[in-house]
Amino acid sequence: MAKSVPQHSYPSQHTTTGPSTAYSSPHGLSPAIQALVNDVATLSIPGLSSSPTDTPSCPISTVPEEILADILIHLAMEDFVSFVRLAQVCKRLAYLTTTEDRVWKHIVLGHDHGFAAMHYTWACEVDGEPLGNNEQGGFLLGAATLGLSDVDDTPSFTSLTQCLVPAVYPTYRILFQRRPRVRFNGCYISTVNYMRPGQSSPTSLTWNSPIHIVTYYRYLRFLRDGTCISLLTTSEPADVVPYLYVKHIHKNHGSLPTAPMKDALLGRWRLTGPDRLHAPEHAEKEGTLIVETEGVLPKYLNKMAFRVGNTGRGATNNKLMWQGYWSYNRLTDDWAEYGLKNDRAFYWSRVKSYGLSWDEGAFKPN
Repeated sequence: MAKSVPQHSYPSQHTTTGPSTAYSSPHGLSPAIQALVNDVATLSIPGLSSSPTDTPSCPISTVPEEILADILIHLAMEDFVSFVRLAQVCKRLAYLTTTEDRVWKHIVLGHDHGFAAMHYTWACEVDGEPLGNNEQGGFLLGAATLGLSDVDDTPSFTSLTQCLVPAVYPTYRILFQRRPRVRFNGCYISTVNYMRPGQSSPTSLTWNSPIHIVTYYRYLRFLRDGTCISLLTTSEPADVVPYLYVKHIHKNHGSLPTAPMKDALLGRWRLTGPDRLHAPEHAEKEGTLIVETEGVLPKYLNKMAFRVGNTGRGATNNKLMWQGYWSYNRLTDDWAEYGLKNDRAFYWSRVKSYGLSWDEGAFKPN
C-alpha cells in the first residue's frame, strides 16, 4: 500500500508590521558566541558590487525582516541543510539563522525534521502489524500507557512540545539541538572488535598460543511508521547499508548481494517521555530509546534500551549508548539479560539514498 508524502503544515503565527524581537533571544549560547551575536545584531545584508565605485545591488537586503523570516521558514522546510549553511553567507543571515526562533519553532513542530515524527508510545506490533485492541505489546514493555480518562481532554503534541520552551529549553533552537530524537536519513552502526585466545597446538609452547581478533557489526535503521530494522552480521557497512530495507527481510537471498539481510530482524521503537504525557505514577524521563525486535526463533523477543547522546559539540543526537539488552521467552515467560562486555555504542551515518524515508515502512494492510 503506497504512502503519500505528507504536505508541509505550518503552525499559526502572529502577523507583525515591523522587525520582530519576540523570537530573537540569544539565550542558551555561550558567553563568547552571545557577545558575537550581539555585535552583528544591527548589521544589514551587504550588497555585491563589481567595482569599488559601483553602488551595491542586493534586492534581498531591502526585504523587511518579518518577510525574510517567512522565506527562511520555507527554506528550512524544503532543505534544512541549505538553511543551516545560509549562516555562511553573511553576518546578518548568520544572526537570523541563529536567533530567529520563529523559524526554529516551525522546524521543531514540523513532521519533516522535528518532533512531530517521533513516537513516545508504541505505534505498531513487533512484527509491523497495527496495534490491536488487546495491546499485546504492552506486557513485554511494562511501560506506561496514557493516564487520561477522556480522549478529548488529551493535550495535543504541539501543546506538549511548546510547554518545554522556555521552562526546560530557553529557545526552540536549543530544544531542537538538545532534546533526544532519532534520525531517519541514515542508519546507526556499532563496530565491535575484541580479542580472544585461540586453541594452542599440543606440541607448541604456551607463549606461542594464537590470538584471534573478532570483528562484527550491529546495524539499526529507524522508520517513520514506528518500525525498525536490526541486524547483527560480520558483513561490512558497504555490503549492508545499500540493502537495509524492509523488503529484504525474511527472504532467501542465496548468493545475491542482499545475502547479509537474511539475518535481519523487524522491530519497533519509541522514545521515553515527555513526562507530561503520562500519569504521575508512570512518568518517564526523556532521553531513552527503547527497541523491541523479533528473536532468532519465534518464541523469543528481544528488547534493547539506549541512551541518546552526542559525539561532540558540532554533532547532536548521533550516538546510541547501551543501557541494557534482554531476551524474552514467550513459552516460559522468562527474561534473560545479555552481557554487553564487548559491545560498543552506535554511531549515526547519513545515507543519501534513504532520503527522509517517507515511503518506507512495515505496516501491513488489514
